[in-house]
Amino acid sequence: MTVTKFGLCQGVNAALKKANAATGEKIYLYGDIINNRHVMEDFRNRGYVVTNDIGEIEAGSTVIIRAHGLPRVAYEQLKNMHIEDCTCPKVKHIHHIVEKAGNVIIVGSKTHPEVVGHLGWCKNGVVMENVADLEKTDLSGDICVVGQTTCKKDLWEAVTAQILKRCPTAKIHNTLCNAVMERIEEATEIAKAVNYVVAIGDKKSANSTALFNACKNVCKNTYFVSGIEDFVQAEDIARNIKRNETIAFVGSASAPPEIVQKTHDCFVFQKFLADAKKEIEGYAFIQKNNTSIVNEAIADLFEQHDNGKRIRGAMVKLGALVAGSAENALPVSYAYELFQTAILIHDDIIDRSQTRRGKTTIHEKNTDKHFGTSRAICIGDYGLFLANKIMSAATGSKTLEAMQYFADIQLSTLEGELMDVTLPYEPIDPQTDYNSYMDTVLEIFRTKTAIYTLAGPLKLGAIFGGATAQMAEALYNLAIPLGIAFQIKDDLLGMYADDKTIGKPAISDLHEKKQTLLYGYAYKHATTEQRATLDRLYGNPNATQADLATVRDIFTTTGATAFGKKNIHDLSQESLQAIEQLQADKNIKTLLRGLVYYLTVRRY
Repeated sequence: MTVTKFGLCQGVNAALKKANAATGEKIYLYGDIINNRHVMEDFRNRGYVVTNDIGEIEAGSTVIIRAHGLPRVAYEQLKNMHIEDCTCPKVKHIHHIVEKAGNVIIVGSKTHPEVVGHLGWCKNGVVMENVADLEKTDLSGDICVVGQTTCKKDLWEAVTAQILKRCPTAKIHNTLCNAVMERIEEATEIAKAVNYVVAIGDKKSANSTALFNACKNVCKNTYFVSGIEDFVQAEDIARNIKRNETIAFVGSASAPPEIVQKTHDCFVFQKFLADAKKEIEGYAFIQKNNTSIVNEAIADLFEQHDNGKRIRGAMVKLGALVAGSAENALPVSYAYELFQTAILIHDDIIDRSQTRRGKTTIHEKNTDKHFGTSRAICIGDYGLFLANKIMSAATGSKTLEAMQYFADIQLSTLEGELMDVTLPYEPIDPQTDYNSYMDTVLEIFRTKTAIYTLAGPLKLGAIFGGATAQMAEALYNLAIPLGIAFQIKDDLLGMYADDKTIGKPAISDLHEKKQTLLYGYAYKHATTEQRATLDRLYGNPNATQADLATVRDIFTTTGATAFGKKNIHDLSQESLQAIEQLQADKNIKTLLRGLVYYLTVRRY
């Protein structure tokens, strides 16, 4: 069971609404409007300029003041700008208190932007970060005490108690934000009742850190994440959580609800994937032969088959689940995973890959290269034929129809592989025939990846489970854009990730001259010098790690990397919209949304 609790505090919510509604030819955010990198990335992506240097702001521009507020002098420096003041009303209230006071003590963090802003409104102000700071502080005269709105309650109480002990006339203004405190108290009560907690918020945010610490104090299995990019790596939670255990997702006062919901949905899919992986790997299937040569080949096949992510087999199960009957789909899931292993053995020969899933590829195991390659081809073929045998023996009323569609997937995958193999040797010049090149690569992505990885197994599972033709086709159609996004993500990882992360040499895409949208875009938009460098390095089997760094730099500076990321975003949104229109229950939609988030933010 999962529990979610989230919602922006009123101050942050109002600040974001005002900032989003701001108008102007050029809009500046003076500092981070809130401490949340996802929010700030969104503003940057929409053209807002973020700066901490007033000197960079052009006269007459629209300037948004962050929710944490600014010192008085900043307003004077911005007098020629159009100001959209998004300072939290509670923070403004503290400014009004301290600007009228004589000696001010602020309880909080000296470097926090809110406290820096408060100091800028004081005639004489000091900051207390702990009780020990009071020992060197003069508490004579009129003393006014305020707290950072997100100050820890126990720190506030300890410091103010000591101040009153030494200076009974001190004026104590409890300016701690009740909304933040209530959120933390509520989250703590939830944390006491569950087995796992995922506290969501930016790690630079004081209220997010306080929320995490409070939950951690009562639930040892508490994780602190900023969003799905962090959480998608935490596979251990999905793998280890038991059926009778509960997990809570609690968002801080500065964590937008959609980030909390995305993290929750992503976990739901991760748990589904972990369970499917366990079922597939526990499937009791043994293949033996009376001949030792064949048995050794079978052993190599299954060694290579071990330790896959099982995403395709999970898609089969998900398709059958949508159809309402996943009970007998396990052999189909297993057969599909074996099909993947088989064609990867062939793919590794084509790509000259030396490792796969952290192990030596089958064709590389023998010193005699021709024998090693020949044997690997046979083992791959054996895996394909065995997958078909297992599929055909699956018990179900739609087995024949599923078997026929499985054949269609195999043919489609091979069509994509043929185009992929041929394109480097019969190239289309991205500079002179850019559209033709990109269309061909997209067709490879559709057939070799989108159908084979997502759309095909989803539809296969739906057919086997007895779904209507309309439902099976709807699943297929929503998965196609996601499958293309998945391949673009894979190409980004292939270019920028390391060997350990992707389970094969990171330089292999460069060596094989892998045809990608990123390469096409980079080549089209490169300078003459950069294009000459790509001609020399991209596809050079002797290229070095330094050469890889050079190509990475070209991909970045030409905008190819940004182009890839934008396509991933747009395609995933297309799939998300199709999911919302799907005639399925909310649990299925949660799983499908989680699938989108999981695939598009993964780092491996």
